[in-house]
Amino acid sequence: MPEQIPNTLFYTTTKPQGLADGDPVTLSTRLILKAADELGVHWNILPNTKIIELSYQGVTKYFRYQISTETTDVGFYSCLDKSITSALLTNAGISVPQGFHLKTSDSEKYWLEVFAALPKPVVVKPTTGNQGKEITLGVEDEGVYVHAVKKAFLFSNDKESGVIVESQFTGKEYRIIASRKKVIAVAYRMPANVIGDGVQTIADLIAVKNSDPRRFDDPNESLVTIKIDDHVLEYLSDQRLELTSVPEKDKRIFVRRNSNISTGGDSIDVTDKIHPSVGELAIKAVNAVPGLDFAGVDFMTKNIEAEQNSDSYRIIEINSSPGFSIHEFPFEGKARNAGREFIYISFPTLVASI
Repeated sequence: MPEQIPNTLFYTTTKPQGLADGDPVTLSTRLILKAADELGVHWNILPNTKIIELSYQGVTKYFRYQISTETTDVGFYSCLDKSITSALLTNAGISVPQGFHLKTSDSEKYWLEVFAALPKPVVVKPTTGNQGKEITLGVEDEGVYVHAVKKAFLFSNDKESGVIVESQFTGKEYRIIASRKKVIAVAYRMPANVIGDGVQTIADLIAVKNSDPRRFDDPNESLVTIKIDDHVLEYLSDQRLELTSVPEKDKRIFVRRNSNISTGGDSIDVTDKIHPSVGELAIKAVNAVPGLDFAGVDFMTKNIEAEQNSDSYRIIEINSSPGFSIHEFPFEGKARNAGREFIYISFPTLVASI
């Protein structure tokens, strides 16, 4: 059974003041504020903004979402555009998926040339996407590919945005929270799934899993309900299953291809299980991006506990504003206090005084 991690400590913290009604800060930001209170760091939200001021022993820092003063505009921009992130990681000798960047000015003929040039299946995603939105996985059919590219282009109206098309790597996906010096937390992001009991249908099992009080409808929470939509129905159909199918006892059924926690996936802490080479690669990746001090590294590998080589892993992307509540309130495993580590990065003297 999953370890039950109480989250009542978070939900009883003081509600941040200074924001416009109906414009709350993120869960991860609130966890930073909770850590600040515990460490004696004064905080203040600048009125009608999401900019937060932190003060400790005469030193003042600012952050917005999970982006600190120490992250520069170059660091933020480099992570915002996945094609730039891939270029920087490649220059640093880090393995990334083989792929191409499509621009709005590219012709459909060129799209097809890109598709033909890549090993299948491929992944199609917006260059500036998040939370798995408008990503299409496992594409092997040309018609499906063209539709996926058009859908990904619709994600943003920004003329500078585009679409990434890359070969799909086979492995498990992990989210690593790291600074330029250390790994803070690692979680396996298991795609949305249910486990059969030999009696209930898949629809029933989803309803049971959604009844877990730790799950919410808000995709920004640490655990999210599984929504039955076309993606779920399509993936079940690919497995020759339906919502009315009854899985055998103890058989795990995945109901989504993507592993995002925001679409009902499970976060499983594996921080203490990773091979040292995984941590080394994550830190190297953060340092490969100029002006980045705290990030979420999306890491895929065939075996997180084995020494990594250039063929055994891929770094998919880096997020300069990572949501880390999944590490503080994991579905299974030990809770990691990423909010406290964020404060330590902002105030190194605080660490030295402990």
